Amino acid sequence: MAQAASTETSECRQCCSFCDRVLLPSGCLESACPYLYLYDDETSGRRFMGCLNKVFKVEIDVELFRETERTRHGFGGVKLTGAPTPRCRTSVERAYHGCGDAFECVNPHFFDDPDPEPAPEFDLRNGL
Repeated sequence: MAQAASTETSECRQCCSFCDRVLLPSGCLESACPYLYLYDDETSGRRFMGCLNKVFKVEIDVELFRETERTRHGFGGVKLTGAPTPRCRTSVERAYHGCGDAFECVNPHFFDDPDPEPAPEFDLRNGL
């Protein structure tokens, strides 16, 4: 399983813009990620999706996701909470836009793609 993303790789608070690295769930579906799971909630009758590797911890309502994906802006991203695998699509979102030195980026390397963690191997010959 992927390890939790460190705060240094998932968020930057060095200026007043407050940037977060996010995962784009649309990429999980497009790449047919084997760690994406779906389940049906019997009480609500809704279907949810999530990540077995906890690259993101939230569970997303599939119907709402599909409705939002049909809009011009799409669903967007969810906060990165674990180390992404090579197939994960990530981006950086700024919480605040402003003028002046306080909003000038002092950590431009945060926008570089993080080194993805290699996908874990699952082989029953290795034992459980």
